[in-house]
Amino acid sequence: MKNWLSGKKAQLTKVALGTSVAVASGIQAFAEPTTEPGLVLDFNVQEMFVWAQAILSAMMPVVYVSMGVGLGFLIVRALKSAFN
Repeated sequence: MKNWLSGKKAQLTKVALGTSVAVASGIQAFAEPTTEPGLVLDFNVQEMFVWAQAILSAMMPVVYVSMGVGLGFLIVRALKSAFN
């Protein structure tokens, strides 16, 4: 009689069963009881604008360098075409 838990298919079944049990217990362990249904988001508009200002301030030197390089090529092309 062949053992029903032998072979590659049975090994995959064991792994799938073990993974599903681990995931189900992990979800149960980290779930917080709440009385409100649905997803609760803590969204602060002021904090969003502070974060956006920080990102813009950090990226402005990149914008300035890119504009400077572009303006430099424009001036060089204008001078080149003026003397041709």
